Amino acid sequence: MSLRLQCNGYIIRLAAWAGDGFKEGVSLTVYDELARWEKYAFGCNELLFNPIRTWLWKGPFTPLFRRFIFSNIRFTSKITIISYIGTYYAIGAAWIMTTANYFLMGWYNGYLDKYYLDSWQVWFSIIIVFNGLGNLSLAIMRYRSGERTLGYAVWENFKWTLMLALFLGGLSLHVSQALLAHMFEIDMSWGSTSKEAEFSNFFIEVPKVLKKFRVSMLLSLLSIIGVIILATADFVPHDWRITDFVAILPMVTVAGSHLLLPLALNPALMTFSW
Repeated sequence: MSLRLQCNGYIIRLAAWAGDGFKEGVSLTVYDELARWEKYAFGCNELLFNPIRTWLWKGPFTPLFRRFIFSNIRFTSKITIISYIGTYYAIGAAWIMTTANYFLMGWYNGYLDKYYLDSWQVWFSIIIVFNGLGNLSLAIMRYRSGERTLGYAVWENFKWTLMLALFLGGLSLHVSQALLAHMFEIDMSWGSTSKEAEFSNFFIEVPKVLKKFRVSMLLSLLSIIGVIILATADFVPHDWRITDFVAILPMVTVAGSHLLLPLALNPALMTFSW
C-alpha cells in the first residue's frame, strides 16, 4: 500500500504510538515472532520478484517494483526502502555465506583476494557497532531525555543483548525458507498469533519444538559435529583439517543460534514447569 501510494505521488508519514501502553505486534511466543519474520520475508519477495517459473514471459521483477524504480519518489527514499527489503535477503543468505566462508577460510586462508571480507571481521564489526555502541548510544539518549538514569538505561539495554543475538542468529534458515517458498511457489501458511498467554509445560512444548524445528535443529547438529570432526578427527588428512578460530567461530555461532533458538527463547521450557 505504501509503495502504491508513493508511486502515485502521495507523501507518506509514519504514525506511531508513544509510551509503553500500545502492545500491537508484540509476540507472546517464539513461534509467533518467527512466523512474523517469515511473513515479512515472504511479502518482501512477493513485492520484488515474480516466481521463477514465470520469468521467461514476465521477467524477474514485478510490475509494482519496476514502477517503483522509475517513479518520482525521492532517491533517498528509494535507497531506504530497498535497503530495508534487502535486510531479509541478507539474513536469509547468512547461513549459506557462513558455510561457504567456513570452508574458504579453513582451506584457502591466505590465498583469497584481499577484497574478500571474512565472516569473523563482519561479526566483530557488528558486535562493536550494534551490540556495543548502539546500546550505549540508546542509553545516553534515554538518560538525556530524562526517561532513565544512565546506569539503569545501560543495564536495561545490555541485558537483552544475548537474547537478541540468539534470536537474530537463528533466523537465517527460516527466512531463506520463506524467500525460496515464494520463488518456487511452495505453499506456506501461518495461523493467527496468540492473543493471550496459554498454558504449557515441558512435556507439551518438547513435541511442538521437535515437530516445527526438526530440520533446522538437525542441520545445526550436523554442522557442529562436522566442525568438530574436521578440527580434531585423526582420520581427516592434515590438508583437510580446519582449525582456524576465525573460520570456526562464525560457523559455530550460526549453528548454535539455530539450535538454541526454539529452546532458550521458549519460556515453557526455560521455566522447567512440568
